[in-house]
Amino acid sequence: MARTRKPRVVDLTRRITHEMLNFPGEPRPGFIRFSGLDDVGFRCRQILMPTHFGTHTDAYSHFLPAGRTIDRMTPTQHVGPALVLDVRKRPDPTTVTRKDLESAWPAGAAACRVLLNTGWGERAKGSAYFKDFPGIDAGAAQWLIRRKIIMLGLDLPSVHPKEYKKVHEILFRGGVAVTEGLINLSRLPRGEVFFVGLPLALAGLDGSPIRAVAIVGDPRDL
Repeated sequence: MARTRKPRVVDLTRRITHEMLNFPGEPRPGFIRFSGLDDVGFRCRQILMPTHFGTHTDAYSHFLPAGRTIDRMTPTQHVGPALVLDVRKRPDPTTVTRKDLESAWPAGAAACRVLLNTGWGERAKGSAYFKDFPGIDAGAAQWLIRRKIIMLGLDLPSVHPKEYKKVHEILFRGGVAVTEGLINLSRLPRGEVFFVGLPLALAGLDGSPIRAVAIVGDPRDL
């Protein structure tokens, strides 16, 4: 009998450093020394950083006046089977459309979470990552809602470079959580993986950095 291949865990998270760039005008993270081994006997730091930094998840309150805050988001939106869609060869590199999603969607797939590989997360480095990135158009967002998607994960810094408010609002009103800033999506096979990307329960806030991973194979065999 052939042995079952051991599942592997792929880290989808950007490493957070003080030097790491963010959207123009937004602050970089800071790490303030609180204590060390040489004085009180243990190391501890205070962290100062935006709620939407690096690999992170948006709360509905990020754009909706009465939207859920990040501590009120449903944890199951951020944990579970996810479908990897590869749209790197779409006709228009500046936009992801409904037709692009339909073309990439495997026949018979019924996932409620999507990880969208646009190719941008690995192609653009440094400050270029935040300039002229492709956008998810309104038609694509509405199509995901009709498919009853509950979480959309992107290798982009935002859902759209210009119409980010409109597209966020469409997705949020349709019950779709948005995770941005993923990496290593090209290391995932096409088809289904098990995704984990839980936000911190930051009371009343609009988003949270996350540690996102994908498990390729049966997570019960880890």
